[in-house]
Amino acid sequence: MVPDAAWSTGPMPWTLPDGKLAEATNRRTYFQARAADALYGTESGADIRRWHQGLETQSGSSGPSARAIEIVSFPAYGKDDEGTDSKRFLAVVHLELSRDEDPIGQLHSLVNLNPDSKQGLASRELYLSILGSDFSIPSTTRRAFSVSLFTFPQTPPPRLPGAPEQWDTLTSWLWVSSTGTPLTRYCPDPDDPSTLSGLVYLSASWRALVVRDGVGFVGRTPDPPEEGENFFPWAEVYVRSIYSDVAILAFLQRDALNTFADILGVIGNRFEKSSSYRSLVNSVTEFRNVFWWEDVTLHGVANKVLDRLHSAHRTPHLFSRIVSDLDAFRQQVEAQALEASVAVQMQEEKRNRRFDRFAAVAAISFAIPALTFAALALPIRGISAGSAELSPWLVALVGVCSVVVGMLLGTLGASLFIRREKNGGQHPGNSPSANAASAGEELV
Repeated sequence: MVPDAAWSTGPMPWTLPDGKLAEATNRRTYFQARAADALYGTESGADIRRWHQGLETQSGSSGPSARAIEIVSFPAYGKDDEGTDSKRFLAVVHLELSRDEDPIGQLHSLVNLNPDSKQGLASRELYLSILGSDFSIPSTTRRAFSVSLFTFPQTPPPRLPGAPEQWDTLTSWLWVSSTGTPLTRYCPDPDDPSTLSGLVYLSASWRALVVRDGVGFVGRTPDPPEEGENFFPWAEVYVRSIYSDVAILAFLQRDALNTFADILGVIGNRFEKSSSYRSLVNSVTEFRNVFWWEDVTLHGVANKVLDRLHSAHRTPHLFSRIVSDLDAFRQQVEAQALEASVAVQMQEEKRNRRFDRFAAVAAISFAIPALTFAALALPIRGISAGSAELSPWLVALVGVCSVVVGMLLGTLGASLFIRREKNGGQHPGNSPSANAASAGEELV
């Protein structure tokens, strides 16, 4: 399915405080070309991967309000969509939380997509009403990934209930904004050194924390007066544009790698399904060239966010596991091909030895009778009978005896020839079996 005319191509353009637009062309200048193509499609427009719609914000309404929505096409790595019109998209819903209500409670409700809970069903209905009837949310999707920004007007952020005593207020807000979970509902062990391993130090004005299910940006200082120089309107556009793009890229990477792992898990006998395996190798190679990037910008901060997302999702470990599995299969195929080649070579040598033996026996068997009859036919003094006539029985007896002697001598000569060839013509270390063992050690 391709989005209809109601969708505009490209990412949602956001207006910066100076009036410029953070649209695809400007955002390409922030990212490396390889990452920009993965996020926005080719610059020529031949490959469109992203669409957007702006939504009118309902001012004065309670609860969160939707400002825009985007859909990003998933790469069809490893998928067999032949014969179907369905296509997968990643939906990016841009919301604004209400300051009049509990913002963390709102975020916690919005990320809940569990179809077995009342709140999860309500969130699903909200997103489907925004997306339209052409879309559906899989039942296996039980949680949304969140990218949020929290700033505070002219006062420091309040201390959150349930926060560990070891944490300052900023750390507590970073945790709840990234996880979307109140500390009264789930509080991590503050002594765990990995709990805050996803911290990203941005500037004196704000900081970020990356966890498995979200990225939270929190202002470290109060918002300055409206009439003064204000950084946080810029920060909001950065979060809705380039930092959300980094999260989208990490999400696409994780989805593709999980797809590869699922395919590996069901292939079963890989020698019987070698064509499927070769197709998977091609898909993994294309994925590595197009999507698997850790350095996506020269500015540095986005690389840090992407690195933290990789660590939180364990995608480098998963990618290494997939590549090592494919490499192990390649080694098995090469070893099997080598064994088959050695077996064919040995069979060929056996056939050659049998032919040589047969040829030697036949040559000697027929040579001696031929020489014997020639001697009888030609008068040679002291050897043949001259002009004397021989008895037919004697000629027959001489012929039979010469054939028998020829066969015995031919067999004996062939055996000696083959034995000499085996012992002297080939060193044990150069035998096919030794070559196979050596090659096997190199493969291992």
